[in-house]
Amino acid sequence: MRWEPTACQAGDMVRIRLGSVYHYGIFVSEDEVIQFGLPPTAENRAAEGEVRVLATDIDVFACGCIVETACLDRSEQRRRIPPAETVARARARLGESGYNLIHNNCEHFVNECVFGESRCTQEEDVRSRWLNRPICDVYVARIPETVGAEGVYPEKRRAEIESIVSEDLRRNARFLWQLLGVAAQHSFHVSLQKAGLKRRLGGKWVSDKFYFALRAENGLAVAVVSNAAVSLRLNEAPQRGSRRMLRAPRMPVEVKGKNSAAVKYFWVENGALTLMGNKFFE
Repeated sequence: MRWEPTACQAGDMVRIRLGSVYHYGIFVSEDEVIQFGLPPTAENRAAEGEVRVLATDIDVFACGCIVETACLDRSEQRRRIPPAETVARARARLGESGYNLIHNNCEHFVNECVFGESRCTQEEDVRSRWLNRPICDVYVARIPETVGAEGVYPEKRRAEIESIVSEDLRRNARFLWQLLGVAAQHSFHVSLQKAGLKRRLGGKWVSDKFYFALRAENGLAVAVVSNAAVSLRLNEAPQRGSRRMLRAPRMPVEVKGKNSAAVKYFWVENGALTLMGNKFFE
């Protein structure tokens, strides 16, 4: 379906754009455009319970905006209800109430009249963006004095870690990988054995189930897991054992390719997880 500012015929779907939203109607003539409520301008503002299906002339419908007409493709032309019946359906609903901005609005109304199905592309777009919003969880834990090699998978990664000469760095690497296992299980319900972990040519480890970033500093380990590419910036180095930085997180997590991210912060201690807070990054 394309929308173009072309001449209207009886039974056509028409719309106008007001800011970031569209208002829809069924065109009958220059003197009759049937719509579910008036265009949502400041002058026409009304409570949902007061909104009715009504008819106005084209000028009231347009309220100074460009009127676009739906140009249906072949498949839509075959599926659409004949124009005369579309007009009859729209007229039969004059005076109807039950308006709901999300579930029963002007776009639902015109789609029911033209295609016989209640549908709103604006609602679908919002739902799609919500379902595809970035999951981004940050797990922070104090690094113990001693850390065994258990829980480090796959074997190739364990061998890499065990080859580290520095005892402190080896301990940190072991614990970071174990913390990653906790994060993967809690956020994505997958174990490291099933996380599809592999090492790229450059040496970076990746998973085919989620994205992750790891960091150890000042006795604390930080693991970030997300369904989008992430990077971790420590604006302020965390202090050993300090939870102040968790109450007011200063570890912005950049979620690449996304405009914003809602991040949850967890403190991990003795096998227990405590949600320390949420922060929304634009």
